[in-house]
Amino acid sequence: MREVLLHGGLDEAFDRSVGFARRLAESFGARLHVLYTVEAPLGAGWTAEVGAERLPEVHQAMEGEARERLARYIPIEDQERLGIQIALRAGEPVPEIVRYVESHHIDLAILQANRENDRDLAHAHAMLDRCDCALLVLR
Repeated sequence: MREVLLHGGLDEAFDRSVGFARRLAESFGARLHVLYTVEAPLGAGWTAEVGAERLPEVHQAMEGEARERLARYIPIEDQERLGIQIALRAGEPVPEIVRYVESHHIDLAILQANRENDRDLAHAHAMLDRCDCALLVLR
């Protein structure tokens, strides 16, 4: 196992998963990728509030926020030492995760799925159908 992916979110489940994913990747000597997915700006109607010319700026701000959030659990120095890759993709989570898994040759993808959240469970089931890598679903 050389490449491990953790799908990021902005909830407590993700916060708990970061340490687990880090320990798992370290135990295998694998690189940890943290992928955040956000709704596509054009589909979400963002352009009504933010002009299209500012979307790269918005993307950078979101990526910066994702890095800061991750730094609360894995200090920047450790992120650099461990070679942690952080990526932000705009679009529906499952297709974006699948594209990332395929393009980065991910061996294990880690997702969070809350029993009460039908969308999380649907994502986990879709990943089982669409991904060739191993899948770990954390509750």
